[in-house]
Amino acid sequence: MAEILAVASGKGGVGKSFFSSNISMSLKFAGNDVLLVDADLGGANTHDFIGLKVPGLGLYEFLKDKVDINNVITKSPAGIDFIGGSSDVLGMAHITNFEKLKVLNKLKKLDYKYVFLDLGAGTSFNTVDFFNFADKKIMLMNAEPTSLENSYGFLKVALYRKIELHLRKFREMSDICKKLHSKSMQFPNISSIYTEIGVVNTKILEEVQEIVDSYKVGIVLNVIRTRKELNVFYGFESVTKKYLGIDIEKLGFMPYDISVSESIKLMKPFYLNNLKSDVSRCLDDIRSHILTKL
Repeated sequence: MAEILAVASGKGGVGKSFFSSNISMSLKFAGNDVLLVDADLGGANTHDFIGLKVPGLGLYEFLKDKVDINNVITKSPAGIDFIGGSSDVLGMAHITNFEKLKVLNKLKKLDYKYVFLDLGAGTSFNTVDFFNFADKKIMLMNAEPTSLENSYGFLKVALYRKIELHLRKFREMSDICKKLHSKSMQFPNISSIYTEIGVVNTKILEEVQEIVDSYKVGIVLNVIRTRKELNVFYGFESVTKKYLGIDIEKLGFMPYDISVSESIKLMKPFYLNNLKSDVSRCLDDIRSHILTKL
């Protein structure tokens, strides 16, 4: 059984696809069997970062055309196996729960050590559910206030979604489920959820507390220009623990490097062509932390 790793970001433009593709190369370079999946069903572009001019067959063909999952896997110039997403098919970004489970269960059973999901930005049900299913959850962000705000918002939605799906099993929790589903703002923090659940059923409260206690997320900071920006780690860790009860693992950071932009423009795999760069060394450190801390 493969181990599923997922990378999410609260907003677009923070370098998520660059990170997903290059950390996959780092894992492969370290001797692991890796499959990279572009799980951004509405704006797929991960293939650009691993040297593929076109994504080839992908999740659309697997779900809609019933192509065998093994037949939509492409060998990439970056040396990692790849399944493309879809960015030009109307409605592909809104697949059913059955289709989501079909994708995840098939990926889990593939003969790889790690399956890496590059998720879409934002808080769509697909993105959040893929993130929650993963064995190892990673958030990528930068030091900008908008990135921090959206990253916190994503984690809040993802955690509340996981709690809601658990509470759906119990009829007496239907009102709380509706509130969680319709507008999470009705619960400003995890304590407010605990309070409302505890009034109805203390046993279910204990189950939800266990879900929160085991909800571990790793954070990676991208495009760091000064050492001072690393303080973002500690502020974010404090806020998520206080309001969501989530334990954050600081996995590492990637410094700003102009050669990254040049590599992206040329559509060349950065990691393989810059093994001695600071960015690649940081990627190797992050790889080690992903495997040992999460």
